[in-house]
Amino acid sequence: MAFNLKEVMNKPERLAPGHRLCAGCGAGIAVRTVLRALKPEDHAVIGNATGCLEVSSFMYPYTSYEDSYIHNAFACAGATLSGVETAY
Repeated sequence: MAFNLKEVMNKPERLAPGHRLCAGCGAGIAVRTVLRALKPEDHAVIGNATGCLEVSSFMYPYTSYEDSYIHNAFACAGATLSGVETAY
């Protein structure tokens, strides 16, 4: 199946405005594209380890994500999300 970027980018935004990512930030562009590629009925859980993306898009108690979000320490995002997957 071909990936149609124009079609994906016309879907509703799931990364809310107001984040503090730099203009043109590659991480922000990637996150927006991945979240828009999801079906509207999909419920995503975004897991993010501490880093630039985390501190720019999640300032407790505010978040830029329209979906569920979980922050964790540096090296354990994969382990945390495997637990989330098991819980769901």
